Amino acid sequence: MKWSADWAPEPAAIKTATRLLTTIDGKLPKPGTATRGYWPNVLFAWPRQEIEVETFASHCELYQFRDGNLLAPDIPSFKPTRVGVGPLLKAFGQR
Repeated sequence: MKWSADWAPEPAAIKTATRLLTTIDGKLPKPGTATRGYWPNVLFAWPRQEIEVETFASHCELYQFRDGNLLAPDIPSFKPTRVGVGPLLKAFGQR
């Protein structure tokens, strides 16, 4: 991914994003988009599934939508590890 020098995610968030992509490789489709989030983090989106994941320095947050509306007020937080990505795998399995 290439980032604008004046609007790049922080290096630790990029490291988390890379780890997440490595962990889900072969288990889930690649994200449709990867952008910088509101904070200096990485935001992955799977538009067709209405799923977004924000990756921060220490964790990831899962956002699920239906018809553009956030499904739940509680945002699951998870680690980008084999065991930690369970909420993301479950989100794809429910679709």
